[in-house]
Amino acid sequence: MNGKLKKLISLFAGMMLLVSCGDVNGGKADAAKQEVNLNEIEQKYPVAYKNEGEVVPVDTLKVAVVSSSPYKGIFNGFLYSSSIDNDFMQYTMNGAFPTNPDFTLVLDSDETPIKVTVNPEEKTVTYKINPKFKWSNGEPVTTKDIVKTYEIVANQKYIESSSSSRFNKNRKKIVGIQEYNEGKADKISGLEVIDDSTMKIHLTEVTPSVYWGGNFVSEFVNAKQFEGVPMDKIIESPALRKNPLSYGPYYIKDIVQGEKVIFEANPYYYRGEPKIKTIEMEILPPSQQVAAIKSGKYDIVFSPELNIFPEIENLDNINILARKAMYFSYLGFHVGKWDAEKNEVITDPNSKMYDINLKRAMAYAIDNDSIAKQFYHGLAMRAPSPIAPIFTQLRNPEVDGFKIDIEKAKKILDDAGYKDVDGDGIREGKDGKPIKFTLAMMSGGDIAEPLSQYYLQQWKSIGLNVELVDGRLLDINNFYDRVEADDPAIDFCLAAIGFGSDPQQVSLFGKTAGFNISRYTSETLEKALANTVSPEAIDDQKRAEFYKEYERVFMDEIPVVPQLNKYEYLVVNKRVKMFDWTESRRGFGTEFDWSQLELTAPEPIVDSKN
Repeated sequence: MNGKLKKLISLFAGMMLLVSCGDVNGGKADAAKQEVNLNEIEQKYPVAYKNEGEVVPVDTLKVAVVSSSPYKGIFNGFLYSSSIDNDFMQYTMNGAFPTNPDFTLVLDSDETPIKVTVNPEEKTVTYKINPKFKWSNGEPVTTKDIVKTYEIVANQKYIESSSSSRFNKNRKKIVGIQEYNEGKADKISGLEVIDDSTMKIHLTEVTPSVYWGGNFVSEFVNAKQFEGVPMDKIIESPALRKNPLSYGPYYIKDIVQGEKVIFEANPYYYRGEPKIKTIEMEILPPSQQVAAIKSGKYDIVFSPELNIFPEIENLDNINILARKAMYFSYLGFHVGKWDAEKNEVITDPNSKMYDINLKRAMAYAIDNDSIAKQFYHGLAMRAPSPIAPIFTQLRNPEVDGFKIDIEKAKKILDDAGYKDVDGDGIREGKDGKPIKFTLAMMSGGDIAEPLSQYYLQQWKSIGLNVELVDGRLLDINNFYDRVEADDPAIDFCLAAIGFGSDPQQVSLFGKTAGFNISRYTSETLEKALANTVSPEAIDDQKRAEFYKEYERVFMDEIPVVPQLNKYEYLVVNKRVKMFDWTESRRGFGTEFDWSQLELTAPEPIVDSKN
């Protein structure tokens, strides 16, 4: 299965909510007037906190990741295939490149694991590895490790065996990497190794993505661990699944497959050995999350479901931290296929779902404002465009997405030729013949079914016959497999996608983007995308102009229909001395990392009403 799709849909799974179909205003237009007070959310649920309690010596931190699925067990910060795996690693094992609050790389610093220096005139990026930057076995991180990672990512045998999409358009700007991928060279010529701690990366051009790290591999493998491992066996190697070395604050000591990972403090961590020696991190089934939080079973709970928020928001043993989520949900209409040989999208203008009027009508039938307000407990909002709301300088505030308008949706369909010929309330196709549409949606807990029924009912209200693929929700693996394979039985799907720290969307919706599951591309969209990552876009003003033009083209052509942006939240037991969930801290910024965590009580605190 495709790793990108696993991440994509796993992110969506965490966004699902319990929807009572009769409570979503039944398609009333006035529901669109409901708004979320974002400032109020941010004030009530901050992104960081610190308590004044006295620190007590505790050896073990207890952490949970809420998930109805087991983790996949690919433990590398760049090669992982599941967002759940990333949840396990992102603080504990990763951290090669710290970022600034605006998500750009920290440059020219001797304090970071790797000193990064950009030379636009030379079209080079220089890496100088900090001598303190070491693997958990005490050996230094070297340029051999960096080169090996690039060789894995760009190797066609690895790409095919792992269904990886990380060899994208941005990374192809590294000199010689395309030739290596095509088997025309046995090394990547643009990776100039000077010595074990110094190298230059030569680029065909310097674009904004350089400053966000979008051209580069963000985490590395240990080269020695992968010596002799065939490229088509990388994904199953023990170096990824059983005993991966780490340069983060912790390394893996023990694994209970799919359920639990025990991390041990890395004595060679470049910022000093962590204060807490052991982290026990495990999967927490959704059915157990409320009880576990109330009883103080865990110090930190990642990815708690939104439907439990009313039950836990007033508990006195926890702090709730929230931040704008870096992803959005969308309706992806299947209009083509993925050409595996060319690694590109092929769009079919004659496909059933290509008609933009059909897509617009279906978009206007959905009341995302009401869904966000009533069922996401104020932690979601209608997505006005594909650009993440956190990148405010790149968005046009006048672009406001699709607000529910049933009458408008009906008129669009009438004008486009989708008419109810036989008077049964269901529209026929443009040719006057019966037409039905199939939605693929993933199952999960108590929430997926009512949400799917809401969508189906709304489309029925505008005269469209929409059914679930196979008449049911699809389990997670079936969903992945069929969407990835461009199953012709699927007309469209409800999915979500994560935004990286680099705001570019070439890797999401471009012609060469495996993430582009709608399989839509056009000359105008490609041009708009290309402009956002062009050398000219390094200028702040030009970049903003390019992104607003891309946003305009996107909303004109709607490759996908944006549904919701949301806040994500986590739960921190009050015995934790401090915790900073600022987005930029994911890359181990200068103010906080897990090695600094401390506790103020011998055991997690229990809710007083429990």
